[in-house]
Amino acid sequence: MTMFNQRTYRRNIFSRPEVGWNLFLAILTLWAVYRIPADIVMGPGSGIEYDALDFLLVIAYFIDPIVTYRMTSVRGVHAKGVFLRYLLPFDIVAAIAVLPFFHSNEISLFGLVKLVHVTVFITMWRHQLLRRGSVMRLILFLYWLAILIHLTASGWLFIRVEPTGVSMQQEYLKAVYWSVTTLTTIGYGDIVPHSDLEMKYAIGVMLIGFLMMGYLIGNIAGLLNKPDPLRAQYANALEEVSAFVQYHRLPGILKHRIIDYFGYMWQQRAAFTDASILNTLPAGIRTEISLHLKRDVIHRVPFFREADDQFIREIANEMKPIVVTPGEFVFHTGDPAHSMYFISRGDLEVIDERGNLIGALTDGDFFGEMALLEKRRRMGSVRALDYCEVYELHAGAFASI
Repeated sequence: MTMFNQRTYRRNIFSRPEVGWNLFLAILTLWAVYRIPADIVMGPGSGIEYDALDFLLVIAYFIDPIVTYRMTSVRGVHAKGVFLRYLLPFDIVAAIAVLPFFHSNEISLFGLVKLVHVTVFITMWRHQLLRRGSVMRLILFLYWLAILIHLTASGWLFIRVEPTGVSMQQEYLKAVYWSVTTLTTIGYGDIVPHSDLEMKYAIGVMLIGFLMMGYLIGNIAGLLNKPDPLRAQYANALEEVSAFVQYHRLPGILKHRIIDYFGYMWQQRAAFTDASILNTLPAGIRTEISLHLKRDVIHRVPFFREADDQFIREIANEMKPIVVTPGEFVFHTGDPAHSMYFISRGDLEVIDERGNLIGALTDGDFFGEMALLEKRRRMGSVRALDYCEVYELHAGAFASI
């Protein structure tokens, strides 16, 4: 097996720079979504801030394919092919549609195709946000709600007969008010449709608002009532432990040690995630994870430092994680040597056969190798002072490697 090559690995998720860039585009898209309908119904806006944002929007979408390609490593595809494949027709239309001379006419509505770009990014990005899924759904809901309110308000202005003597800014504010009240309720009756077209439009907006409020209420209820999956799993594990302790009538001290152990594993988020996740991954990815977690402790062993990558990989695959509770012995004096150990986290003490302290072990240390190599019994005992996370390398695996 060859070592993992970062350059040739195609990522199916977004890196932080990619997320930042696409969020920047999503914010700029809000400007396009506001500007295009507003210019159609209220006339083109002017000013240095308008020109600056328009220029920034056009430049950002024109360089987006280049920026995205530079931040994404793609295996086995020619750069030109990636560039051309990325420039889909709707991206070209969107880039042209935001040019200043298209504002204030219906052709500029092609600029709203930019929402497709944002939608694709958000859909893919949400798969990465597992732990904050409900919160992100609400944030994205507010993003789309702001767009929907503006679009429905602009549509209402477009079909409505404007009263004389009222500025377009006031008319737009009233349209936003009508849009919010119609989307969230059935309106208050102070702004009512008059023509058949206005009534049909109002009916459509009310139906959209009905569906939207159902989605919002469902998400809020889910956010309030849905517990943390890991916390729920921990609670279920404690219930099973309590039933086990009661059934077997275990002593109180042992019961508290068991519960304390589960509490520690919950704090570390280890017992409820690592094994289940690792078992679902392909062997190659599991190997890379093992190397990442164990490489430093392996390299601290003098006779492993000069080993090649293949040997280190095999050692990492054979090292099994164990947790040693406070006061628990890893082994006693006189025990046969079956394993050597690597400390990932925690403090242990070495005790001779008389109970005297002769040494201390901490993060990154290893022990038990001499008795294993010399095939003799243990010359001392090792006891944990607190919760310790240790990797065990069994003698059989060591000999086979």
